[in-house]
Amino acid sequence: MGSAGAVERTETVECELADGSAYVLQATHQWTPLAVFARHASAREDQDSFKVSYRARGSRELVDTGAALAHQRLDQRANMEVLCARLGIYEGQPGTGASLRMPGEKRFWVPAPTGMGDLDEVVKQRVDAQLKQRGLHVMDKNSAMAMRKGKLVQELPLYATNAPACAERNVQQCPVSAVLRMTSNDRGETWQPAGIETAPYFFKTGTALARQAGVARPSARSLRNYRNRDENGAKPLEQPCQKKCTE
Repeated sequence: MGSAGAVERTETVECELADGSAYVLQATHQWTPLAVFARHASAREDQDSFKVSYRARGSRELVDTGAALAHQRLDQRANMEVLCARLGIYEGQPGTGASLRMPGEKRFWVPAPTGMGDLDEVVKQRVDAQLKQRGLHVMDKNSAMAMRKGKLVQELPLYATNAPACAERNVQQCPVSAVLRMTSNDRGETWQPAGIETAPYFFKTGTALARQAGVARPSARSLRNYRNRDENGAKPLEQPCQKKCTE
């Protein structure tokens, strides 16, 4: 519960896709107007994660993806790009890395957990050893997932640890060198062993993560809203598209 006099604020970010659809991220927090004048007070309390919804092209409806992203400050463009880059569309299927809207379906489906953090410990040790031997590193929490030729495929982009553009704080500008690929023949109930592949299905090697075709990007509206916002969250002055938006 927030402090007395606090009001609930909602931060909204649009992450656009190449096909005209978009993800809409919304996170609430409690904001105390008087706190900005108090030396040791915090204006922001009870910060929630970003709930991720999807809006199809030409639709007003927001569809829950079942995914959430940890909150990041939005007064820095890089943070907004990091959030959007975790979402995308691959093989014509919108996905969050943890959930997927299958062809012909409206709802998002959440398969059994996968990714590096969900691998069996023995498998994880094997993969870690292979990555180290080849000088590769997983790109933060980015991944792509889609149905391909009857199989559910997830790819985690990898970058070369010695690449000049791959400073840890600027992963978005890092070129993809390979992927860690996992496949499932039963819609995610079980997964085959993960392997490093240099011919990705969903990413283009040699291209920076931020410029990959399937990756979502912050809308101009969102960038404008948060460009000059102060650290206490007293802005934005206008809200990006929500449920009644027709763009």
